[in-house]
Amino acid sequence: MSKFSRLPPVKAMRALEALDRLRSAGAVAEEMSLTRSAVSHMLRRLEDDLGFAISEPDGRGIRLTVRGRRYAQEARRALDIMTRAAADEPVLSGDLKVVAPPGFATFWLADRIGSFIEQFPDINIHVAAARALGDITDETADVQIAFGEAAQLRDQADLVAQVALFPVCAPSALSAEPGLRKPSDLKRMRLLHLVTHVDWQRWLEAAGATQVDPRGGPVFSDMPMVQMAAASGHGVALGDALTARAALESGQLVRPFALSIPSRWSYYMRVNAAGPAGEAAQAFAAWIRTQLDDGARQ
Repeated sequence: MSKFSRLPPVKAMRALEALDRLRSAGAVAEEMSLTRSAVSHMLRRLEDDLGFAISEPDGRGIRLTVRGRRYAQEARRALDIMTRAAADEPVLSGDLKVVAPPGFATFWLADRIGSFIEQFPDINIHVAAARALGDITDETADVQIAFGEAAQLRDQADLVAQVALFPVCAPSALSAEPGLRKPSDLKRMRLLHLVTHVDWQRWLEAAGATQVDPRGGPVFSDMPMVQMAAASGHGVALGDALTARAALESGQLVRPFALSIPSRWSYYMRVNAAGPAGEAAQAFAAWIRTQLDDGARQ
């Protein structure tokens, strides 16, 4: 049985959803025609009902916690369902364009897209590769996912996933003599790079293998090329749990070393909620977050 004896008040859920969308308690108060103190009181009562913190101080204002944002997304979906039920509106339909980095689209999204199609069969989804990993400026996209640094993306999009990097290679690289037994053995291997040599330099420093030159080996523009080169036995790459998971589970790739380092880059998502496909875009964004949350718990 749920720990909640009753559902949170709908008005409180609306305030939480608005705070996630507007990022300001003052803006929420204005939208809902309430005082700011009334909004704050409502959010505190909601925290009491839920049993966990949904907001935290942010300078002179407040912001949602990670768990608070997750609940706000679910609240938005629940409110939308109630609104549709009251209005007897049809199910979501129409065209939806999603733009994502090739690695994310190929190794993560394509593997899961079936569940979204089953949930929203009347949405015609078109998935396209981003022009660059960190590009978030495609005006034709209803939902755009980018992989880049926080300084570049945090003001334009929402953080949806952070990843750690670790070496991956073909099983043959481990079985061939003299093999890979310690990080310094990488000096005998070809290193494969995504966009830059910096990530390998950081990993080698963390592993204490500073005698290995991180600058050698080919540089690729996207993860599918890096991963294919690694799986084909052409060197050792740095992978992450989102894009390398399927290849690791199938045995196509292996991890020669357990050490991982936080990536300098993270996944961000921008949703064109005001566009013609706004409702479908929001449904897709909520599905993405749910899938990422489920994956993080596995």
